[in-house]
Amino acid sequence: MDHKQIQKAVIRSQHCQRNWDLSKQIPQEDLDLIEHAVTNCPSKQNVAYYKVHMITDRQLIENIHSHTKGFTTFKKGVVDAETNSQTLANLLIVFEAHSGHLVKDTKVFRNDEILKLDNNLPLTEKESGTFLRDQQMAVGIAAGYANVTSAMLGYGTGCCACFDDKAIGKLLNAKKGILLMMGIGFKDPNRPRREHHETGFIFPTKAKQKIRVKKYL
Repeated sequence: MDHKQIQKAVIRSQHCQRNWDLSKQIPQEDLDLIEHAVTNCPSKQNVAYYKVHMITDRQLIENIHSHTKGFTTFKKGVVDAETNSQTLANLLIVFEAHSGHLVKDTKVFRNDEILKLDNNLPLTEKESGTFLRDQQMAVGIAAGYANVTSAMLGYGTGCCACFDDKAIGKLLNAKKGILLMMGIGFKDPNRPRREHHETGFIFPTKAKQKIRVKKYL
């Protein structure tokens, strides 16, 4: 893959896909590669700040989608909300919060926050803020890896942060809370990407704001 192809994949990964071709299935080798991306990307001191749910079960995906009503709309003067249909993709990734290690690590010192959590000690306000920052950073990096990897494989993607945390947590038996969700799959070739998968609502487009880069040469 050359530089231009990678650039195109980055731009594709920026766009939220809202509808899907569900007649197709993502090959297992692609699912494995996406899983590899979200579980082997960098995190502070390689701490497992999150768990990952990789969902292709259609009924479960639809149940989760029903709890994503959060995109505010104004129809005939009435305030309403659309569900986030990017979650109806062929694959739905759900990032669940995790406090430290999947297995208690007694041989490797990671950081003060993890040491306290491993020993069931309360964090100070400052430590809690540090832990939350590191956790959010880790999930953001993981989502970015999944996003670009999927785009390079030719799939559409879409993140979702508007959802009923408690309802989805109950569906997945997630004890620590849901941080982020991402739909990945085959675009519907016959519909604009911003069209809601079920209702036909057209989501507005928002141009990427310019990121300033200061170079030191």
